[in-house]
Amino acid sequence: MRHALAILILAFSISVGANRLCAETINIVALGDSNTYGTGQGRTPGGVPVAEAYPAKLERALRARGWNVSVSNQGMAGNTARGAVGALDRTIAPGTKLTIVELGLNDRNFHDASPPDIARNLTEIIRRIHAKGSAVIVIRHWPPNDDAFAEVQRSADIVISWYSSLYIGSSPRSEYDSGDHSHVNAVSLVLPDVERVLQQLGSRATR
Repeated sequence: MRHALAILILAFSISVGANRLCAETINIVALGDSNTYGTGQGRTPGGVPVAEAYPAKLERALRARGWNVSVSNQGMAGNTARGAVGALDRTIAPGTKLTIVELGLNDRNFHDASPPDIARNLTEIIRRIHAKGSAVIVIRHWPPNDDAFAEVQRSADIVISWYSSLYIGSSPRSEYDSGDHSHVNAVSLVLPDVERVLQQLGSRATR
């Protein structure tokens, strides 16, 4: 009788723990430049509303698939990998479980930063975010097989490599156009990567 009771108590405890794990909000941060924030230097002044930028759409897509998530938009127009390093204490809140890093284009295009400099800053960003207890997805803005970014590739939990395919020349493909014909919105592509990392971290959708 005591053995059966102990089994029942253990099963109940596991069930409660699992339900608590599902009930807790999973905090995700989208860290990046204007492609993350939604507005910036686009062909249409003002870009798109933050509520229609990819972090907000990602949150809605994840919730529709049963994930109890909150996606914080920590993008900033003109943001660089170099500038983001010193701002991590205020952009990555305690309790963040996953951070999506989309940086490096502005370093290269507007500040003439070299690939090793960009890679060094991205590696430091990943190191500091990991130290805060968050997993890191990096959206790749560098050519494939660039040895300068080897440490970035090794350090990140996932490196997303499809970004360049979102464009035809300098314009986003219509299915990935955020609305201003300059900034992209690829929630349909990033969604499986985010779900995969969350599952690897032990999180589960609520349905």
